[in-house]
Amino acid sequence: MQTLPASWYHDPEIYERERVALFGREWLMVGRARQLQSPGDYLAADLRGWNVLVIAGHDGEVRAFHNVCRHRAGPLVDRGTGRCHTLVCRYHGWSYELDGHLKRARDFGDAELPVDELGLLPVSVAVWRGLVFVNLDADATPLLDALGSFAAECEPFAMEQLQFSHQVAHEVAANMEGYHIPLVHPRLNKEVDARRYRVVVGDRACVHTAPARDGSVTSGKWLWRFPNLALNISPDGMNVERFVPLGPRRTRIVYDYFFRDLSPAAQAANEEVVRLSLEVLDEDRAICEAVQRNLESGVYDRGWLSPRHENGVAYLQSLVREAVGG
Repeated sequence: MQTLPASWYHDPEIYERERVALFGREWLMVGRARQLQSPGDYLAADLRGWNVLVIAGHDGEVRAFHNVCRHRAGPLVDRGTGRCHTLVCRYHGWSYELDGHLKRARDFGDAELPVDELGLLPVSVAVWRGLVFVNLDADATPLLDALGSFAAECEPFAMEQLQFSHQVAHEVAANMEGYHIPLVHPRLNKEVDARRYRVVVGDRACVHTAPARDGSVTSGKWLWRFPNLALNISPDGMNVERFVPLGPRRTRIVYDYFFRDLSPAAQAANEEVVRLSLEVLDEDRAICEAVQRNLESGVYDRGWLSPRHENGVAYLQSLVREAVGG
């Protein structure tokens, strides 16, 4: 199978088609359920041009809305997390109940308003294994059905028992696959047996496995779910990875680290896991940014994917072709 054309990695028109087809129609992780434990707890995210907020209601329900006031499109909350008793527009002060209903049109005057028709615009939301997902498509398949075999692969792991440690975010132009492990990641190559690295694809997901060498801190599974989520799960923790495009040429990679034990006794081992993952990320960033420059040079158009080592890349690219067209 041939790769996608080089232009697909930097063409603004292709990027816009991807933005609409992927971020406008797929289930996307935006946060953690523990960020929404009390009424009024919220998290707000930018889904590549669509601003969304997720909030816990007084009735215990988690709801999601477009972060857009129905008056003049002002934002209700800043990106990130917080807590409020009422959602108040930062532009003109219209206020909304936690369930999205319009509460008060501040200083609007005597005109009659169809209050029941001016609630916040809802967004589909679901919680799976402690992770919060949203989907802008009103006709979206239920999350668990959409996750399919990806959810089944995660079933043996007690994800809910893990404790959130911290988040790290980096910007990089990156494509992630395993063919390059021996050359690009010398330390990771010592941790896992790259010769036995395998990728199983299907059901819009990839499952990566490579047996750990004796004494390694790296073991478990690396699971990827279209379009931008990966879980690196081990017996002692989990790294949730999100790949968020910032434009045709840049991507933000967000890592959420979870561990079974956050006590001082486990600190050194946990720090070693984080250190290795960030070392791998730095190595990926260096080679992938060099590849990105070559893709933009006009010298290279497309290549051929190894059926033995690059079936995961081929599967991802086939899903992108299907979603975007071309």
